[in-house]
Amino acid sequence: PADTHTTNFWEELASVELSSSADEMDTGTIAAKKYLWVQAYVKGSGAQDNTSFRFNGDTGNNYAWRDSKNGASDTTVVNYNYLRATMADRTNSFTNTFIVNNSANEKLLISHAVKFSTAGAGTAPERNEMVGKWANTSAQITQIKYIQFGSGDMGAGSILKVWGHD
Repeated sequence: PADTHTTNFWEELASVELSSSADEMDTGTIAAKKYLWVQAYVKGSGAQDNTSFRFNGDTGNNYAWRDSKNGASDTTVVNYNYLRATMADRTNSFTNTFIVNNSANEKLLISHAVKFSTAGAGTAPERNEMVGKWANTSAQITQIKYIQFGSGDMGAGSILKVWGHD
């Protein structure tokens, strides 16, 4: 209560909003920061599938994650070419992700997502928890692509925001 500082811990590094449907949102080059906070709001469109991260244009099998949907048993995926953020979205979703972004260490992430499965108060929203890593020990994340797989798209009005701090 006695804290009187006026500066924010987080500095906004990127803000992307889709003006039309697309398969990805790309931050472009962002400043390298020790900590990253990524938020994504996706308007589901069509048969949109899993949303995923890729860092610095890396499409190699350098990602691994463990996730759970609605508290079910964990699914573990290793040696993959992206890092899944949410499972089979097809509806609007919101994802909150925190990343430790030290250049000499693998980048560790923790992510929580929520989406509605059926409109109205009679159905609880779904949740997805994910922990993951990008096995790069020579660079910090300086570009984030948020990608969807499937025949649909992320709808117009979908938003990707990234904040950072050292």
